[in-house]
Amino acid sequence: MIARLFLPGQILLQLRPGLELEKIKAHRDVRLGHAEASATLDGGRVEQVVRRHSGTLAASRSFVARRTLHQAGQRHLQWEPVEHELGLSRSLRISLDEGSDVRALCADLSSLAEVELASPQYLILGSAPHEAAFAGHDEPDDSRALIGAARALSLEQGDSALIVATVDSGAALGHPELAGRLRPGLNVVSAQELGKGVQLLSGPHLRQDAKDDQGHGTAVAGIIGARGIGVPRGLAGVAEVLPVRALCGARMPGDERATAVGNLADIDSGLKSAVDLGARVLNLSFGTPQSSLDPEDPVPHVPVVRYALARECVLVSAAGNSGEDELFFPAALPGVIAVGSVGHERRRSGFSTGGPHVALCAPGERVRVLSLAGYSRMSGTSFSSPLVAAAAALMLAHAARLSAPLTAFAVRDLLQKSASPFAPGDARTSKSSCGAGILDVPAALAAVEEECQADAA
Repeated sequence: MIARLFLPGQILLQLRPGLELEKIKAHRDVRLGHAEASATLDGGRVEQVVRRHSGTLAASRSFVARRTLHQAGQRHLQWEPVEHELGLSRSLRISLDEGSDVRALCADLSSLAEVELASPQYLILGSAPHEAAFAGHDEPDDSRALIGAARALSLEQGDSALIVATVDSGAALGHPELAGRLRPGLNVVSAQELGKGVQLLSGPHLRQDAKDDQGHGTAVAGIIGARGIGVPRGLAGVAEVLPVRALCGARMPGDERATAVGNLADIDSGLKSAVDLGARVLNLSFGTPQSSLDPEDPVPHVPVVRYALARECVLVSAAGNSGEDELFFPAALPGVIAVGSVGHERRRSGFSTGGPHVALCAPGERVRVLSLAGYSRMSGTSFSSPLVAAAAALMLAHAARLSAPLTAFAVRDLLQKSASPFAPGDARTSKSSCGAGILDVPAALAAVEEECQADAA
């Protein structure tokens, strides 16, 4: 079992329908100074249980309502039916005495009829197993040739009205490759301390300051939307990139390398906000392996993924970097397109997590990407995923050019049907663990045309 890290003195609570607790403000308003956290809950059994474990509490709502997204101090009001149905309006963050036994408290809360879910505030990582700096055009990046990127962009330039969100560590806002390519970003990181021994790389950011302090999100954003100066042009064409800073740079205990880390509530809040800000495609290069979940742990990201799918968003996620065959979340959630990694020889990468959740693979070894200081090469499914997200954006643009709608599930289906085969003879590279094949973007665009023509017939 892999140990999951969680924030001391913090829990997440989702109440049953009927316990709306309208007085409790949105966490974003509390963090930005527009409201105060509530020192009380329902005054009934839920609060009594919390008080047995902690002398103090401070409660705020995990999410903001879509209708009041831009209304400071009012973001806890006017929830839409789907937000109620999925429990987003009833999801709370609760801060307790730091020494509180949060696992015992969550167990006690879970036994109450008033509670749908109680969980520690877990940390989630976005990481890459390998990075090597380079200066510009030191060697060709064959990953784009493998998926037919240049031909795809000659067939479809993309849609400037389409937004691709990167829920990650933000983006290097001043990078020349991203000039004119980014939407106004959003910062949802709230934790100033991530637990004992965790060292943050930078301090708090403003609400719209999506500036990356670690580099993971910058690499992802460049794969989707770079101008093509020292790296290949972003595969999403003229689609705009919305950077959502839900992870921050940190050094974990015993590890000198900087990684991108965030808490579950911030990440889910950022994902929902990206949907509410109009993103049609979302790249999620982070996750939690099933092997780290305790039996009582809820599967992460379920309500917010369902919300995004209800809004017809295309969700693309890294399959994981364990090298094992195991489930990885959010990649393994229904409706999410999980992407594994292959090398130039068309075989599964040694680090790539496999399993039935993988929909298809894309190149993920020594991919040429943007870094905070310029350029680098990175390996990981974190960098396979945005290739597929960008391809999905091109597919949606191509369908719109043909005046035909394309659903999120149709995008997944066509990506799989058009995938090119793996190299034969490798036992680790199979459809049962690596999905339908390797991303083939021109073939995916051709599949869109065929689908649209069939619908019109």
